[in-house]
Amino acid sequence: MPTSGASEAGRPTWLTGLLFALLGGGLAETFEVLRLQLGGIAPPGLGLRAALWFAYGLIAFGSFAVARLALRRGALAFAATALAAAVVVPWLNFTYLPRAGSAASVLGSIAAIATLAVAVPLLLRWRRAVACVAAAAIVGANGWGLLANAGQRGGSAPTGQAALPFNVVVVLIDTLRADHLGAYGYARPTSPHFDALASEGVLFERVVSQAPWTKPSVASLMTGRFPHKHGVVSSRDALGDTFLTLAEGMQSRGFRTAAFSGNPWITPEFRFDQGFAEFEGGRAMGPQLTVLYKTLRRVDRLLARVGLRLNLAAGAFWGGSGNLDNSSRDRLLTDATVQWIGRQQAAHPFFLYVHLIGPHDPYDPPLEYVRPFREANWDGVKGPTKPPARVQTVFESAAPLPDAEHAALIAQYDGAIAYADAQLGRIVDALRASRQLERTLLVVTADHGEEFYEHRNWRHGNQLYNEVIHVPLLFHLPGRLPAGRRSDLAMIVDIYPTLVGMIDGAAPRGDSVDGRALFAVSDAPAPLAFAEHWWMEGGTYSSRMVQRGAFKLTESRQAGPEQEHTELYDLATDSSEQRNLLENPDAVRDNELGELRGLLARFGDKVSVGSAVAVDVDQSTKERLRQLGY
Repeated sequence: MPTSGASEAGRPTWLTGLLFALLGGGLAETFEVLRLQLGGIAPPGLGLRAALWFAYGLIAFGSFAVARLALRRGALAFAATALAAAVVVPWLNFTYLPRAGSAASVLGSIAAIATLAVAVPLLLRWRRAVACVAAAAIVGANGWGLLANAGQRGGSAPTGQAALPFNVVVVLIDTLRADHLGAYGYARPTSPHFDALASEGVLFERVVSQAPWTKPSVASLMTGRFPHKHGVVSSRDALGDTFLTLAEGMQSRGFRTAAFSGNPWITPEFRFDQGFAEFEGGRAMGPQLTVLYKTLRRVDRLLARVGLRLNLAAGAFWGGSGNLDNSSRDRLLTDATVQWIGRQQAAHPFFLYVHLIGPHDPYDPPLEYVRPFREANWDGVKGPTKPPARVQTVFESAAPLPDAEHAALIAQYDGAIAYADAQLGRIVDALRASRQLERTLLVVTADHGEEFYEHRNWRHGNQLYNEVIHVPLLFHLPGRLPAGRRSDLAMIVDIYPTLVGMIDGAAPRGDSVDGRALFAVSDAPAPLAFAEHWWMEGGTYSSRMVQRGAFKLTESRQAGPEQEHTELYDLATDSSEQRNLLENPDAVRDNELGELRGLLARFGDKVSVGSAVAVDVDQSTKERLRQLGY
């Protein structure tokens, strides 16, 4: 550590304190940066690095000032130990130790502090050497980040680029019901940008998501496999390496790959970064992944209990917040996406995945996006932004809302769709400005929809009615895909083989994927659609669905107490699924019911336990997921 002389009383000088703050703050920032980058997170920007350095520098100088005023000897050793403890102890608690306040966490923290109290003063015996090593670490870690960012801006051309006919951009808008878009007949103006793309591209009218919540649905998109095969069906499940992902397939074909995700399920933590050379998760758009932010958030909560609302977490990062609302996350995510597109060169084809989260509850768009969907004399006061609590199975009923609140909630949701649609428009504009739009295959879809009490439930995540599993899907490639609408059944798992088929000129063969190439010429029989949900964390519950033509059969089972429920709908005459044909046996053709049951039985009723991997969800992710209702 720095040595700049001592005062007459034997205390280090204030200049020493300033140098210690500079070096100590930089070393703590280096720890944070290395931890993030080694964890697969995109390198933090200069603003976040500077905020970390400055905040930790203040902590270092404050520790030094207290020690200098209170101690005659050892002030520098005390300050260095305090700074090390401020970084290491919270990191251990957030990452490795159990719940804060538990005996194991308290003992672990005491052991860490005791170790630092011995090790740090010993290291300070070689202050100059330690200072040199620390400076080298600071320069090296931050230099690595700068080089990584430079590599993202430039980089060598992918191999095989000459054979690639176009870029591929997949934009997935979370929690987006197809029937709330103008292109699907919705009367409200929620989606002008989507509708414009649909009028120029190919719009699939009957698209089924394979699951009613994000993680298994996106895993199906990325693997082309049904949920019971890829095994990503619970909160701890992460994408395994059993199957080649869409991004890995694109990378092997020479595409530069990148992903921008605003959903905390779709992150490197759950191994959705496989095949992506660059992956920016929504949690990495702010300081919320840092030890310092998590620590200050906890301090803020403790102070709030005694009436002090200081918001230290925001102040430490110059007003930035890790707990952004969904709309702010989408805006920042789109900013990053637009900048990334602007850095790409036409000679380097790319595969880009963008996951917007705005329509997910809480529905919190800017008020100007809600106003078109409220009454003419609306006073600007938000309605409810979160639906009531949902139930977990089809055997239960959630609480309803009064009509006025119900209407206000849907207005908030429609406003959130409109805001997400505006971000889609910005991405299209960025492609156009970079002269990439004409040579880009743009795919827009959703992972699932949302319930508004059509079947006695709210939100999503457990039922397979059309308000949850009927999602939008369009393909837009100017000059190569003639505009039109398709009414044949399609699924999320079809996206993978469709993209591969369009690039290679031939769809994947054999059983490498469960979906079909939507633009391939085929003599195969009329397609089927399947969806499924498995809930094993609060009991054992499963719901599986098969659709053929207009008929849709769903079987739901729950163990303890044992319950079964079967529903059959004719969507041609009952698109809202309000009349279960099995309640009127005269309306059911025996051969239709028997064939559908046979198809569902062959579909599979067990989850592959070896395909996914289990991971421990960290506290930062848990907090963000709780905000989203999980």
